[in-house]
Amino acid sequence: MENANEDTNKIKVGDFVIVQRQGYTKLHKIKAQSNLILGSFHIEMDNVIGERYFDTFQMKNTSNSKKFYTLEKVNEVNSVVESLNIEKSGTDNRHIQVNAESQGLSKEDIDKLKDEQFGSSNIVEQLVNNSKTFNMKTEYSQEKYLKKKEKKYFEYIVIRRPTIRLLAQMFYRQDPTKTLGIRVDDLSQILNHANIHPEGNHLLYDSGTSGLLPAAITNLIGSKTEGHLIHMHPGNECQKNAFMAMQFPQEQVERCTNVNLYSVLRCFYQNKDSYKKTQDTEIDNSCEEPAQKKIKVEDGEEQLPKKSWQIDNERACRILSNRVDSLIITSKEHPVNITKELLQFLNGNRQFVVFNILKEPLMDLYNYLKSREDIISIRLCNNFMRNYQVLPERTHPEVNMCSGGYILTAYKLSC
Repeated sequence: MENANEDTNKIKVGDFVIVQRQGYTKLHKIKAQSNLILGSFHIEMDNVIGERYFDTFQMKNTSNSKKFYTLEKVNEVNSVVESLNIEKSGTDNRHIQVNAESQGLSKEDIDKLKDEQFGSSNIVEQLVNNSKTFNMKTEYSQEKYLKKKEKKYFEYIVIRRPTIRLLAQMFYRQDPTKTLGIRVDDLSQILNHANIHPEGNHLLYDSGTSGLLPAAITNLIGSKTEGHLIHMHPGNECQKNAFMAMQFPQEQVERCTNVNLYSVLRCFYQNKDSYKKTQDTEIDNSCEEPAQKKIKVEDGEEQLPKKSWQIDNERACRILSNRVDSLIITSKEHPVNITKELLQFLNGNRQFVVFNILKEPLMDLYNYLKSREDIISIRLCNNFMRNYQVLPERTHPEVNMCSGGYILTAYKLSC
């Protein structure tokens, strides 16, 4: 058991990892002789193979090029603020004139320092020693200057295992539209209201969250359970970046069925005999060998085996015919018609959740649900989240913030 845990904690070829450099994170798939572009750095990732997750590596400049770096494992990180002993500081910044002459080092000198010994502590120390205005700044301004320079020349990265929280924060920071504007607090509210549990069947319509919602639901369902997720999407292929990054076991992946919304509804209404007959056949032949490449029908003709998307449609239809335990809709489209169509598959006495980045579409949905007698406890809300900087005598909310999207929750009665 210990050996199995050690193998899962080690980084292998083919694993998805999150590379973190201070507050910046990026998703990367480990390959043999692969490089990672992290900002302006081109990093060779071969040295992380076989190491453990959460290990810290230092970027070392290669002798061949200024832009390419290799990784060397380290046990501790040297902090610039702690390593420098600042003995003198000013009391007022109003008389300080910042210009090109205030720094004695030129850009060529700084590039030379990078080539000789790429270390944030060494470079920042040289910048401080050659600055004509650093000792005139207040203590707070000096600390702010050091943190700014350390962030620019920071040479340490941490290899982390992907989690739902890290993926949600990474996608939102890179581009909120990749996840329909769903922040990590929105995601937690959606999953909480939907009441995801390991033994239930769950229905999701997702029109573009980079696989974040199906990954989060599959993660909550867990491995080696009876739960199943039907992931409906509008296109031919679903977005599954986050889903693949989580590296779920194969049996857990098979319990997430990805189907096109219009295709599966067409199968449900027009091919009822097909998926019901398939269900009966699977029960009768559960102990027999798999079917051959060609399937014989009653009239003596032969037909080719069904395509994978047809099998997924029939599997989803069988689950939908027995109804599901939760319904989540996150759509770019207007949600009224989609919700109206999918509500029939939700069991009674269950709650459903609809998310949209805009308030007006959900207000139309609110008015429609109000007209139905089997829908109660309709609630439309907006999460307000604002990060705070917590420092001695400098605690205040951050300037930049986003109001996020809107969440509609309601309860379907058993009528």
